[in-house]
Amino acid sequence: MQNGIESYYAHGKLLLSGEYLVLSGAKALALPLKYGQKLTIKPNKSCFLSWEATMPGGNWFQVEFNETLEAIKTDKTKLAQKLADILRTCVTYRPDILELFRNKAITTHLEFDKDWGWGSSSTLISLLSQWLGVHPYHLLQDTFGGSGYDIACSTATSPIIYQLINDAPKVEKVEFNPSFSNHIYFVYSGNKQNSQKEIARFDKSHIDLESIKQINSITEEMLCCRHLNHFGQLIEEHEKAIGQIVQLNPVKIEHFNDFKGYIKTLGAWGGDFMMVVSEESELYIRNYFESKSLNTIFKYNDIKIS
Repeated sequence: MQNGIESYYAHGKLLLSGEYLVLSGAKALALPLKYGQKLTIKPNKSCFLSWEATMPGGNWFQVEFNETLEAIKTDKTKLAQKLADILRTCVTYRPDILELFRNKAITTHLEFDKDWGWGSSSTLISLLSQWLGVHPYHLLQDTFGGSGYDIACSTATSPIIYQLINDAPKVEKVEFNPSFSNHIYFVYSGNKQNSQKEIARFDKSHIDLESIKQINSITEEMLCCRHLNHFGQLIEEHEKAIGQIVQLNPVKIEHFNDFKGYIKTLGAWGGDFMMVVSEESELYIRNYFESKSLNTIFKYNDIKIS
């Protein structure tokens, strides 16, 4: 703290393996990103609690709350109401938290596009937990839900293997820096996927132990894989297995059948980012996807935590 100012930081995330099945206890390979969200707390005399959320390009939304955490002034009512619900949830854990809000001006800055699925919600939960001293996984479950891998990524300093064992998170730091990392890309599909709706849609009851074992085996093999084509075969096997479970075609078969390389959906199918692996040149990768109006492309080495 300096001059009465506090600040906290949380990393964004990408889930490289184990989507859907991570909810049922499968091992998932997750990547914390060097892009995240920052929260700054300053004294404020003008109202009980003010909140300004910013993102690349400027303002996201603003709100002023009274002592009952009702929005008395805002430019986005729906977002202000969701934030109020989260703050009230924090107060239920420890009533003195309400006093921590008194006469505070909060500013958050998201370092990536809110529609990318990199963790605008999970980083907020992490930031509030760091500031208020509440349990991040409990706060996540009481607000957005999910497996919690994104919460683990928010404070991680390396890739992780994340697993739920008896509904409790197990987090293991791992090395994931394959020799072909310069040939791994992340391409935004152009569609924002609603994680809460996908979680609700996914029926865990029909997941069998063999499916979990298969994904665990693929995840473990991805970590020690030394050759690009072997890695590509693994992610194709992963796509096929998850496709059968969620009853959707793998994204490459559905939309990119002529692509020279391998493509894996990341996170909830139907939106957000894809992982692309190819021996072809970067120029080929960019030209191919840009010809399909997919212009947001990152290289693995450009977004991982160094």
